[in-house]
This record gives sequence, structure tokens and C-alpha cells, in this order.
Amino acid sequence: MPLNESASGVASLLLSVLTFSALQVLKPALTASKAATVAGGALASLVFLFALTALSNLEKAALGRHFASRWPEVAVSLALAVASAASVHRVCATTCVGFSLALLHGMSKISQETYEGDGSSAAGGGSGASGSGGDGGARGKKKK
Repeated sequence: MPLNESASGVASLLLSVLTFSALQVLKPALTASKAATVAGGALASLVFLFALTALSNLEKAALGRHFASRWPEVAVSLALAVASAASVHRVCATTCVGFSLALLHGMSKISQETYEGDGSSAAGGGSGASGSGGDGGARGKKKK
């Protein structure tokens, strides 16, 4: 059974903080080699995923079921993820952007497949920001 928007938002916020903490604890290991630095960027992109999910779900809980995330939510979440990655290593920040954009694309695809036309969008409550036409990925009817 899926969590409601409020519970999912709080859980995502907690996971975002825990992922940031893991980045800081693993900082010496993540800066030890080139491959580990890239892995640090991938780990930091999870901060993006969880932060966007938390922000989207909490806004959806506060603003209503038909809320859909747009670019400002994505930009804020990406800024948080890149800042957390940059606190580990510069290359982590660079790779974090790439991994985060790949995650955003994946979330947008899932959003378009799941929330076709019910007025809401996004994996995790509203990350359909990369949907075409500014509709947040909302088209057609919700699949059953």
C-alpha cells in the first residue's frame, strides 16, 4: 500500500538527509579514486531524487491533488544535490548533475505513463517537470 503525500514527503525528506549524511561519512572513501568520485556523484543524485520527491509530495499535500511540479522545484532540488556533492569533491558535483538529469528523465517517463490526464503528475508526487508542453506530463486518462 503506497504512502499518502504527507507521509511520503516526510519519508523522502528523511531519506534525503540520510543520503547527505552518508556522503559526509563516506567523504574520505569517495575522494580516494576517480571511480569513487563518480560514485559519489551518483550517490548525491539520490539527494536530488529524494529532495524533489519530498518537495513535490509536501506541496501536493498542501496545495491539492492536482498539483504538478515544475522547473522551480527541480532547480531547488538540483541545487541542494549539487551543493551536497560539492561538499565532497568538485567532480562529484559535476557527475551529480548528469546522474540527476538521467533520474529526472526517468521520473518524467514514469510520470507520463502513470498520471496520464488526471491533472497530477510526477513520480513521487510531482516531478513531471520535463513533460512536454508545460503540462507536467499529464495527458489522457490514468491507467488502471
